[in-house]
Amino acid sequence: MHRFITKICLFIITLSLIYCNILYGEEPALSLQLPEISKENLLKHITYLASKGTDGRLMGSPGSQKAGKYIEGVFSEYGLMPADKYSGYSQPFEIKVRHLSSDNHLSIGSKIFEQKWNFIPLYFSGEDEVSGVTCLANYGLEIDDYKECKGKIAVVLDDTINKDEKKNELVIKKTELAQESGVKGLIIITNSVDAIYNNLTTFPEFIPPVYLKRWQSQHPSMSDTLLEIKTTSTIARQKLPLINIPVVMAVLDRESLMEGLTVNIKVKFKDRTIKGRNIIGLIKGKDDNPLSPLTKGESKGVVPLLRGTDEIVIIGAHYDHLGRDGEGNIFYGADDNSSGVAALLEIASAFSKVKDKLKRSILFIAFDGEEWGLQGAKAYVENPVFPYKKTIAMLNMDTIGRNKSDEIYLLGSLRSPDLKELNDRVNASSFPLPSGERIEVRGILGLKLLDTIEFAFDYGSDHYPFYEKGIPAIDYTSSYHEDFHKVTDTIEKVDIDKVSKVAELIFGVAYKIITTDIKFDKPKEVYVPFPKK
Repeated sequence: MHRFITKICLFIITLSLIYCNILYGEEPALSLQLPEISKENLLKHITYLASKGTDGRLMGSPGSQKAGKYIEGVFSEYGLMPADKYSGYSQPFEIKVRHLSSDNHLSIGSKIFEQKWNFIPLYFSGEDEVSGVTCLANYGLEIDDYKECKGKIAVVLDDTINKDEKKNELVIKKTELAQESGVKGLIIITNSVDAIYNNLTTFPEFIPPVYLKRWQSQHPSMSDTLLEIKTTSTIARQKLPLINIPVVMAVLDRESLMEGLTVNIKVKFKDRTIKGRNIIGLIKGKDDNPLSPLTKGESKGVVPLLRGTDEIVIIGAHYDHLGRDGEGNIFYGADDNSSGVAALLEIASAFSKVKDKLKRSILFIAFDGEEWGLQGAKAYVENPVFPYKKTIAMLNMDTIGRNKSDEIYLLGSLRSPDLKELNDRVNASSFPLPSGERIEVRGILGLKLLDTIEFAFDYGSDHYPFYEKGIPAIDYTSSYHEDFHKVTDTIEKVDIDKVSKVAELIFGVAYKIITTDIKFDKPKEVYVPFPKK
């Protein structure tokens, strides 16, 4: 009797679940056995990517090229197509690493300034040598401040010392207004030596002491390349203007400022170009599976403008890392981010086995240049395969194999609560058991989906440039750990079971999006400050 009642209850629950799935536009839970994520393959991928052979996967290095070719090979093996927009699977791009030139010069009247001691060019300054006379333009925050300065060297006062978050914005505004007014050059005067150290004057040769102290504590054996990575990624957080005139900051007592003093400014940089490449593979949605109904005037023989292959979900993970430290030790980057790339590859494998079920397309991107300031993600959003408006969501993985085995952080939960809610539903639904049976049990994946480090969302990983374009984006991360960005981030410390669970979650979320017509709201603008120490 008890067994009979149990069967009746299970039958009623099953019918209820099927009804709920139909209500939400999803396939009934018992209708499909989805492919599993291979832990064996996850370990194989991580073992190769975090090996001595890939030598720390520094962008532009032979080790990075090896890692990229490996990913291309797996894409090909799993049947992913190259995106037509690029040559093969590769989307090449370049970045410039900026260094100061020792030839830079500033003199005002009889006073000659010394670079890095009492004057410094701004990172985005134009390169030129100009001479002229000074024109005092107050604080330079109104266009009228420069009305007498056309053809002269404008001198403005620095008022940013206590402005915190708005400091960079104010400096950029002064510079843009000065250029608009037709001045030959701009000098921002401060009476504080500390003020010339800031985010907009950061170079490998000139680093704010607070940054240098932090970086040296993270990397006691700091290499020149690591300094380039740190400074370039710091600058990459800023929205820099296009400036053609030379712009410098200088330390000078305001009492010494006068109209009509003779000025000479020379600004020159030594830029080093580094080549990177994203590895991009595509699984197309079915051509006979349009997501939009026929509109008035269309016949059944006419293909609707919006079809399954027109809308996409992007799944991403960066494959670059830090190379070697100053003593030649390899940054293996097993968790950061071999774990994310391994999951990316096995999610691609799983989707390649259910191609006939997909209404939308999936773009898999292994990003280069993340450590340098999200450079690969920025290169993609500047030259995307599909228009932004047809990109339904971006799911990113960065360091997913450490810390507690049952926890993963979802950065973006506050910005896209509807996408987070889908993750919650998938995490609470079923996945195939080894026997092929399916069972609906709450929390079957055993993951706790956390949203408590949202302060790390901005510029935290490759999801962010997509968010800036209005695309719903989530970054899955285990967060920091004791081996983060250290040579001790090695293979044996990665929790393969956790990587597998996170990959299953992301596969499930993407599957729900790709096999239905679900859409998400435009991400919210949310500011979450870093917690004060």
